Amino acid sequence: MSMCNRLQQVIRMSAPSRPRVSPGHSASEIPAPTGKPKTPSTSRRQENHRPKTNVSEGGETYYILSLQTDAAHHQTMCALRERYFPSALLRVAAHISLFRALPGYFLPSIKADIAAAAAHMAPFGIRTVGPPIRMGRGGVGVPITGLEPVEGMVKDLQRKWHDVLSRQDRSAFRGHYTLMNKEDDPKKVARCLEEVYLELGPEGCPGTALGLSLWRYDNGWWRHEEDLAFSGVEDGRR
Repeated sequence: MSMCNRLQQVIRMSAPSRPRVSPGHSASEIPAPTGKPKTPSTSRRQENHRPKTNVSEGGETYYILSLQTDAAHHQTMCALRERYFPSALLRVAAHISLFRALPGYFLPSIKADIAAAAAHMAPFGIRTVGPPIRMGRGGVGVPITGLEPVEGMVKDLQRKWHDVLSRQDRSAFRGHYTLMNKEDDPKKVARCLEEVYLELGPEGCPGTALGLSLWRYDNGWWRHEEDLAFSGVEDGRR
């Protein structure tokens, strides 16, 4: 049994019951509570998280672009996120975000550009590696190696979309998984850092990047829009 399979089995046996997520995407939908409106976000975003648009805050629909991975890798990282992420805030499964606030009015161009990018890329190997890192307020992330192919794609799209991107989406891409965020208990943060370091071990968790996933932001939830498989010729970058 592989390290990832062993890790996933241990986490599922020890973790409290959480909303399960679909294994088929690089980030998956978790149902909103009954009565939650499926409308453009009404929560105010930080200034550097807002795209350049003339649409008023709360009137724009935002989209997220993430990396799609194989099911085994995805399930393992989901199990870790579900174990450590504050349960009251858990609305999205484990994911590798490429862009976080793409404006809805720009969607036709976005879809055309990412379809063209995916058509020229082949699936490639990735690996989560330790040690985990502290992130922002009560956050823990896991770095990922092997993302060089998608780093070049992100830079190309940043140049194309520069005039509509948020400050955050114009910044340098640093691919990672967020396993914990906005945790107020420093002991839980310290325990997460220690346990994830031990659980990932020196091998980390290997996986394969298979394509791109586009999501519509809905008041904290992500609603699946479209998947685009990497269909280019293998170029040996593994």
